[in-house]
Amino acid sequence: MTIGDPYSREAAVSGRSVALPLINAPVPYEAGDPALERFRRNWLVSGIGEAGQARLAASRVLVVGAGGLGSPVLLYLTAAGVGTIGICDSDVVDTSNLQRQLLHGEADVGIPKPDSAVRHLSGLNSMVHFERFGHVTREWLDEHGHEWDLIVECTDSFDAKYLVADYCADSGVPLVWGTVVRMAYQVSVFWSAAPAPVPALTLRSLHPVQPPPGATPASPEVGVLGPVVGQAGTTMATEAIKVLVGFGEPLIGRVLMVDAATQRTDVLTFAPWE
Repeated sequence: MTIGDPYSREAAVSGRSVALPLINAPVPYEAGDPALERFRRNWLVSGIGEAGQARLAASRVLVVGAGGLGSPVLLYLTAAGVGTIGICDSDVVDTSNLQRQLLHGEADVGIPKPDSAVRHLSGLNSMVHFERFGHVTREWLDEHGHEWDLIVECTDSFDAKYLVADYCADSGVPLVWGTVVRMAYQVSVFWSAAPAPVPALTLRSLHPVQPPPGATPASPEVGVLGPVVGQAGTTMATEAIKVLVGFGEPLIGRVLMVDAATQRTDVLTFAPWE
């Protein structure tokens, strides 16, 4: 079962497992609830249980970006039974997206990505409540960011990544972060308000300074392989589920670095736990 009282909204830490505080209290499932059968293969996983599934159903997750990284994140969080998912993206679907953004199809070209995403995701799990938003600004986050248990940052620009990460650093809202280009990706988890012994970290703990324009390669110039984006996004979804439920060892204080060209994987510890 999950750590601490699984039906509590409070944060809990046990060993290297972390359960985030939730805005809404989890509600135990009643015997015979169809959701128990639907999500059976979730809660049979050691460390989740019915209580962990109830935590997912109570969770509110904001996904910023509904493109390459956002597609697998949104698909798997929806399939896993996260109760409320916010989708932020100001772009419309373009044919150049379809090589890697599997949440959208040819019929969605020209449609705002949040609208396309909700149309497809609602068919996957009608029990999830979706909220759609456009362009994310610091002002919007200051007003609405506290309404979410967790933010998953899935954009493809450093301006957006640091905007979201700096908000999370200042507000204490936990952040799942990832970046991908060519055949390589990185994933980590940051929580500036983490209770001891969990290290209180931000994106700037790992990457202190935002790279200037043109300093690092970008996928429009050097490309990115679709399956590699999918690998990164599914890893981000896994990290989100781990900290929402409170099991496993999240990538807090560590960054996963994968070179898919050679399938070499490294985990760098940049902030040890107390």
